[in-house]
Amino acid sequence: MGFKSRARKRRASSQAGDGGASNEDKPEFVGEVPCDIKGCERWADKKAGGRKMAYDRAVDVWGSSGISKKVRKVALCKPCYRTWKKEKKGEPKEWE
Repeated sequence: MGFKSRARKRRASSQAGDGGASNEDKPEFVGEVPCDIKGCERWADKKAGGRKMAYDRAVDVWGSSGISKKVRKVALCKPCYRTWKKEKKGEPKEWE
């Protein structure tokens, strides 16, 4: 019996039994770090796909009035980070 055959057999037996956790058992995610962009109510936790970025980089896209607090590193949620990334797509990199 080869590797794939054994893997298929194990997969079939694990799906038949109730060994896996269902999605209903997971509690809803409650974040701790809010996004620092004004008007954004999402969470910027690493677990939720959030990022931290230098204040100057964020000001290039949202301006100083678009960021809720002035700190060294701005916390961004995943959709805000994607917005920043799309805005900066055509520009040359800073280190080049």
